[in-house]
Amino acid sequence: MPVATIVQQWFNARFGGSLFLPDGWYGRPYDNQHMLTSIDENGDDLSMTLDNRLTLHFKGLQAVTPTARELIFGPFAKLRFEWDSVEGGHRQTKEYDNGEVRIVLAPG
Repeated sequence: MPVATIVQQWFNARFGGSLFLPDGWYGRPYDNQHMLTSIDENGDDLSMTLDNRLTLHFKGLQAVTPTARELIFGPFAKLRFEWDSVEGGHRQTKEYDNGEVRIVLAPG
């Protein structure tokens, strides 16, 4: 099954989830429940947009693993994470050379 389909099915079955990047939570854990806006897959590259403002560009993505409470992306070769800053809406970017990304459901 294509990775994009796995991701879409996971999000369709849930309200959304909090974003855990290779260096920790994006924001406070469970405060934000991000929804999938768009996804594009090309071989082992995947671009995914959440809430029309957070974009994750994976290069060399080896696996996406869905569980009941998490959607796990990784390992990967590179990740470029882009987001719109709250202060003034400037686009910001951070890059990671390896690791995992998780979309995590809030407890309860």
